Amino acid sequence: MNLKEALKEIKRLEKLNQDLSKEHETTLRLLFEANEKLNLLLKDKENVIEKYTIERMKTFIPKTEVMKSVIINEVETLVKDKRARKEKSRNFESFDFERHVTETRYEKPEIDACPSCGHDLVLASEKVRYVVESIPATLKVTKIIKQSCKCSVCNKKDNQIYYPLSTSLFPGSIMTHSFASFISYHKYELGIPFEHLSRHIKETLDIEISKQNLALYMAKMATILTPIYQKMKADLLNNQVRVIHADETSLSISKRPESDLTRKKSYVYIYTSSYYDRQITIYDFHESRAIDRTAAWLSGYEGVIVCDDYAGYTKLKKDNPNIKLQRCFAHVRRRFSDIVKVLPEENHSSSYAKKILDVISKLFHLESTYKQEHLAAKDIEIRRNEEHPIILKELEELLFNHDYKPGSALEGAVNYAKKVWPELTTYLSSGYVEISNNIAERAVKPFVINRKVFMTSGSYDGARYTTLLFSIIRTARMNDLNVSKYLECVLDNIQTKRLEDILPYSPKLDQSLKNT
Repeated sequence: MNLKEALKEIKRLEKLNQDLSKEHETTLRLLFEANEKLNLLLKDKENVIEKYTIERMKTFIPKTEVMKSVIINEVETLVKDKRARKEKSRNFESFDFERHVTETRYEKPEIDACPSCGHDLVLASEKVRYVVESIPATLKVTKIIKQSCKCSVCNKKDNQIYYPLSTSLFPGSIMTHSFASFISYHKYELGIPFEHLSRHIKETLDIEISKQNLALYMAKMATILTPIYQKMKADLLNNQVRVIHADETSLSISKRPESDLTRKKSYVYIYTSSYYDRQITIYDFHESRAIDRTAAWLSGYEGVIVCDDYAGYTKLKKDNPNIKLQRCFAHVRRRFSDIVKVLPEENHSSSYAKKILDVISKLFHLESTYKQEHLAAKDIEIRRNEEHPIILKELEELLFNHDYKPGSALEGAVNYAKKVWPELTTYLSSGYVEISNNIAERAVKPFVINRKVFMTSGSYDGARYTTLLFSIIRTARMNDLNVSKYLECVLDNIQTKRLEDILPYSPKLDQSLKNT
């Protein structure tokens, strides 16, 4: 190939690269619009669910019982409560499983002939156990007869016993994958405390499963699903558009270690993807608010974090220069909006709060226009840098070059805006970065709804189990999956399939798991 042909090929490849980049931007824009639409629908649904959750709670509580504050996750507390089980008693010893059996299954070794001599295997022994399965609107008991076999010919002294291999993640217990999904859905999605869920199962099946055992099952389930949770965190950390939205909410712990009795609040940190990316939400519990511990997993992150004014993120950025912060413009706007709301109409024209609010509203109006015009992120970046600087200059003038009454609400709002000003304009460098943190605030709401019911968590470990399972359940919801079906699918396949294929946002998930 001569020089002329080489130059021609380079131009062709450059043109192809430009076309592919444009196609990629268009795809991301369509993804943004689809995710935004889905999340708006979910937002409306959350308002209904908030009322439904409270009403649903009532069905688990007798009319004569006063609804009182309960704890969000009793796992660790109950595990350590030795009084939860009577001494030398066996689980379910008073329950007649046989009367409720609707199906019997036999488990046999996978081999039919003796590996030593080739002769047929004969029954050596049987071990019976019962499991509880969840099917729509009810529960059923299945009887499992586990048969071990031995060779009919080999020397009896050396005769090998062959046992069936179990695929259950809860071997030796009544727990099945469907029943575990049933419990986790009612506990962490609908917000039913173990105490009341135990009563519901008793009324449905006439079987007593203590809150102690329910707690143990969910602790086991959280351990089983930990690889899913860790993979979700890794995928969020390495998201393709390099944007993470972050927020936090408080959580009280009712039973703390003696060394930590003075601590009044702990925190749940929420990290979620932008709408340009795979939809992932991580709920991360930490007993303290020290950023070195709470966000250690972000220490190697390269990208933008959209957040409020929490100073911990400032330290995170200081320790990691690859992190950029975009403070939430909606938080700034809200402070001035609250002032304007209480002002008489005749004072609006002379109010600096109204002037500042109007300037900020221009930015949000432009952002809304970009979405209405279906602009790709690259085009949004171009338009922002053409249209926003003059508005930001006007806002800066109002904030920094005027004196406001000391101690007034207006001065407080202005000082807040001035404090975060250096990190309010990061969005100009990328069309993928939103000027508000509404995405994370929407992700916080479902947890807050549950907290309204539960008030506190039982222990640090219990809160960690909660946030792990809550992360997987909420991410499944964000991806429009049926939570119960999805959790059962994960438990069925986590031992045999790649993690990438069973994540809540995996394109390889069966379409039957989608909400219909």
